[in-house]
Amino acid sequence: MTWRRGVFAGMWLVVTLLVAPIPVQAQENTRPTAAKASDAGRQDNAKPPDSRMQAEAYYELGVMYHERVFESLDLAIAEYEKAVRARPDYAEAHYNLGLSYHTKAKLGTDDKVLYRKAVGEYKLYLKYSPQGELADKAKQNIRALEARLRQ
Repeated sequence: MTWRRGVFAGMWLVVTLLVAPIPVQAQENTRPTAAKASDAGRQDNAKPPDSRMQAEAYYELGVMYHERVFESLDLAIAEYEKAVRARPDYAEAHYNLGLSYHTKAKLGTDDKVLYRKAVGEYKLYLKYSPQGELADKAKQNIRALEARLRQ
């Protein structure tokens, strides 16, 4: 069962690596020289972008990456839902489905429907694996979400 968590973590690592741009300096593993620094962002003697344009570009990239997180969560939720339909007693799939609902609600609009779904999935994890390695974390998440739902 531990390998599945490792695969899940590995998938998130791959998503992170695909989403996060690698700075040129990190790729070259060198410090920028004065010449490189003065030419940064220039092509064919073009004027460097002003800070407002740079800020807007960074903002738009941030929005795009943020949307990808939600798209990835939706894909994860769809797959976990298929897993628990195929095997209703699949404890780890219930836990990860709960975690995905929990994360989407927390990152989004504080959606109480998703929080309730997360609690239900964490409880199903505990039903099928009461002594499982994620049992303490599932209980902790249930307590936190139930407190949030009471607010």
